[in-house]
Amino acid sequence: MFRFLIILFLCLANYAAAQKLLVKSGATAIENGYEYKVTNLEPVPITVYLDFKLRNLHADVDYGKPFVVPAMTADYKLLTLKNIRQDSYGYDASASYVFGDQRMDRVDRDYLYHLPYKRSVAYRVSQGNNGRSTHRGKNAIDFSMPIGTPVHAARSGIVVQVKQDGSIGCARSKCLEYGNYIRILHEDCTIAEYTHLKVNGSVVQKGDHVEQDQHIGYSGNTGWTTGPHLHFTVYQPRKGKSPQSIPVKFVVGRNQVTSNLQENRYYRKP
Repeated sequence: MFRFLIILFLCLANYAAAQKLLVKSGATAIENGYEYKVTNLEPVPITVYLDFKLRNLHADVDYGKPFVVPAMTADYKLLTLKNIRQDSYGYDASASYVFGDQRMDRVDRDYLYHLPYKRSVAYRVSQGNNGRSTHRGKNAIDFSMPIGTPVHAARSGIVVQVKQDGSIGCARSKCLEYGNYIRILHEDCTIAEYTHLKVNGSVVQKGDHVEQDQHIGYSGNTGWTTGPHLHFTVYQPRKGKSPQSIPVKFVVGRNQVTSNLQENRYYRKP
């Protein structure tokens, strides 16, 4: 007999209600042990972290290292547990999952992001990195823009989450769960989040591949917000911790690049 515990964990850019990953894991009994398998029905690979407490069992691989399970894969075997001696055996286990292959730091810190709106228009930065309001200690940019402004992808990638059913916005934390967003996984396994979109404000869906500058949705004023704007951040998921937001470099003009957009300044997309 054994006690089996699965703990799901997903790193997100904010503390809004998490969308549950389409991932499940568990053990299948075999002669004198178990096979531990994961099913990943997400459109991207996931990194799986395991923590076992074994009783009279031995794993055939190092379960202290992270595993990567390919997208849309059922019953992907991670390891086999075999009994050490002829006696009772079992284990306790926990599993945590994050998007992408996070086995190493692959962040491309020199990638040039585009401003997240259409060309030849300018919007004001109402709050920048480490802003004095809600961005303290965070790398994120708020662009002040009217509700319904087209939002464009700052970088190409695969859409991993979309929330667009929220219709409420207010200046208190209780409204956080109503914020609409699009999250896109990049080639270096960072994730961009476009937040406060209007209700039904996404024109892409989970699993779509989007190109840089592609129209993906419409800005709004949903969630925890003091006025219509687009909140943009890029982060790296981490096991057991809040996601690590990272500064990014924006193209802001011909041969001009900056990683520090200034508050109250307008930036026109070249």
